[in-house]
Amino acid sequence: MTRHLRNSLFVLCLTLFLLWGTETAVFAQTIEPLPDDNLVQNPWFRSGNQPSLAGWTDQAGSNVIWSLSQKDSNPSPDQVQGTSARLAFGSGQGGGTGQGGVDAYLYQVIQADAALNHLKFKIHWVTGWIDRAAVTIYGGDSAAGPWTAVWTPLDINQDTSSGAIWTQTEFLDTTIPAGFPFYKIELYGRYPEGRQQGVKYTGVYFAVDDRAGEIVEATATVAVATQPAPDRPATGQQPTRRPTRGPAVPATSTPLPTLTLDEEFGGTAVAAVTTPTPAATEPPAQPEPPTLPAASDPTPGSNQPSTIYLVLIVVLLLLVIVMGIGWARAARR
Repeated sequence: MTRHLRNSLFVLCLTLFLLWGTETAVFAQTIEPLPDDNLVQNPWFRSGNQPSLAGWTDQAGSNVIWSLSQKDSNPSPDQVQGTSARLAFGSGQGGGTGQGGVDAYLYQVIQADAALNHLKFKIHWVTGWIDRAAVTIYGGDSAAGPWTAVWTPLDINQDTSSGAIWTQTEFLDTTIPAGFPFYKIELYGRYPEGRQQGVKYTGVYFAVDDRAGEIVEATATVAVATQPAPDRPATGQQPTRRPTRGPAVPATSTPLPTLTLDEEFGGTAVAAVTTPTPAATEPPAQPEPPTLPAASDPTPGSNQPSTIYLVLIVVLLLLVIVMGIGWARAARR
């Protein structure tokens, strides 16, 4: 009887462990690490296991507008709870306080090999209510500029908002006429007055290499301003005039969803989404509320258990029942 009891307890413990592991595996995000040639410092907005804006500069000043987020719903390449840069009401996990109707710029200056003119980019992002969210890459001859816009790989407005779903671009690339010794990666956001959720970014990747393809000429010219904007304090960086219309160089691919709704921006479940190609137009004056897409069939990374897991669970439960019957019979002898 003791042997049957031990076997039953072992099988029961094994079943509970596998069920717990299955639940964890199903609900955890699987985000691939960024390539090793990434030139961006602090691409996941963290220091150790804590959120951090180290390496990034808020154009409005330290702890003014951009803040930080650390939540399970934020993408993460490892076991550290997901972190991101955050433009939304309140200070989040530290930093500034988002303001509706205000242009917000977060940037990083990167040194690169000027002989290379093939640019590569990738980012994870989520938007709630948003007038515009964009990533613009500038090239310059020095770390202080002046800057020339060479590529806008991401340009989102309310019509193309992710609807609180964490989304990632594919590995985008473009070839410019000539490389620069310095690049400025600028994350931009503005959400409507009276709203509280704007945009969050994380997993920023930028690199250059010698695999140049067909040169893509810019479709819009962005000039360098000689004076800082009146509503922002002057800084050591030479400011640039921001594009008010579509991308200087169109994105080469449509962003892909990571199938995870952001809990901070109102997400409570997982749904598939097809992100439309960003329109090269200014956002509407009064954006319509974001519509969350309907759930689709289970896909890799969604919250639906796979058939293999369900079969495994049923087999283990039947095994526990059989072992229990055997233990009961042994106890009566």
